[in-house]
Amino acid sequence: MERSIIIGVFCYNRAAKLKTCIEALLKNPECASMDIVFFSDGYKKEADKQGIMEVRAYIDSLTGFRNVIKHYRDRNYSTGPNFQTGLTFLSENYDEFIIVEDDLVVSPNYIKYLMDGLDFYRKDKSVFCITAYVFPITKEKTYPYDTIVYKRFCSYGWAGWADRFDTVIWDKDQLQHMMDTSPGFKKRMNAEGYDLVRMLKKQISGVISTWDVQLQAHVAENQLKVIYPVLSKVSNIGFDEESTNTFGINYLVTPIDKGVKKTFSYCKGDYIVPELQAQIKKPYGLKALVTRKLINEFIRVTNRVKKAG
Repeated sequence: MERSIIIGVFCYNRAAKLKTCIEALLKNPECASMDIVFFSDGYKKEADKQGIMEVRAYIDSLTGFRNVIKHYRDRNYSTGPNFQTGLTFLSENYDEFIIVEDDLVVSPNYIKYLMDGLDFYRKDKSVFCITAYVFPITKEKTYPYDTIVYKRFCSYGWAGWADRFDTVIWDKDQLQHMMDTSPGFKKRMNAEGYDLVRMLKKQISGVISTWDVQLQAHVAENQLKVIYPVLSKVSNIGFDEESTNTFGINYLVTPIDKGVKKTFSYCKGDYIVPELQAQIKKPYGLKALVTRKLINEFIRVTNRVKKAG
């Protein structure tokens, strides 16, 4: 029986970044026998239209995959609804999916790592998904695995199963109700980073349009796990003026897997190593968040002064 799996790519108006992303993805030999679907959002303002057209022209010319499926939005959904609609499509039509965004550059073993991980954890319903990104990790030489169990969703290149998405809450009123009434919910969210409750409140109030915090809310509410690698298979190139949801200091810089390794040792979903979890959490601790906010504000003010001059 053929495996029901697809690669999903979310993109907007950054054709050069998308090209870099896909060129790296195609170094994964599995791509030749896989379908890929692009969720290309429509332009928000007239100035973005040309970029959207360039992105879609590139997608139209693309080869190297078994089939290229195109979901070209006829209007601007914005980041959150584009992802929500795309992930809903994937979970309703495929058993498994691998996600890439247009500002991610992946290693040549990205697909293999995620597909084998999907196989390994498929029956463990305590595992929500597998991510391919991780901050720099220092581990003992005797640590026997290529993965770490944690409890924070990471959107920088990941894979999941359709049956884990049936109960994800996207509706703002339902999210607010969960935050107000679920015992210990805020504590569980804050336990994985002091940015999360604040981000969820912004999403509910409409200040931001995102999608990953809803998945983190699902992970926290249901006390699920996310599998991380010990060495990242993803690099984020999105911290610049083209980016929609990233700005300022790039705190995601991390060593990247060269892609030579093709066989991985996956720890069980209940194998918890607090020292490694603490290293993943550190960039989302209060001190790190305050430091980044101050630096980003300095960058913002400096850029404003430069433009005024």
